[in-house]
Amino acid sequence: MEWIGQTVDGQPATDWPAINKACMKHKRFVVEVRKYDEKREVTLKQYAYFYGVVIPVLTEAMSCSRWQAEFWCKHECGKEWELIKKVGPDMWVECSKTKLDVQQFNRWLENIWDRAEKKGIFIPPPDKTWWRRRIEPEQGDSLRT
Repeated sequence: MEWIGQTVDGQPATDWPAINKACMKHKRFVVEVRKYDEKREVTLKQYAYFYGVVIPVLTEAMSCSRWQAEFWCKHECGKEWELIKKVGPDMWVECSKTKLDVQQFNRWLENIWDRAEKKGIFIPPPDKTWWRRRIEPEQGDSLRT
């Protein structure tokens, strides 16, 4: 498994409980820390946002399948990176978006937001402060100590 964190005000911010839980599964383990190269690595969070927020919003707003919503994103908003290639009359080949780096993926998302807005569809932006949230158990919760 791999986690990506960031340093905020000199403190590392990442999903420490999940890392701890994963380490507990093994008698011996290795934890590797390396510099994150933002230009090269599209993160799981970006894919989670794309498939967990963007695609469901478009699917509902456009009354289409998830595949059709993703095709629309690639065809209408990904021409800059040739995410869809025309191979004949009314024939298109869908290309992988894994060739995009982080910055290109973010620009692609911005293109999607702009095109969707022109169609009257609001796609909520990603929550960039997820690591600041602290979930408090509700009163009467059995997990409360």
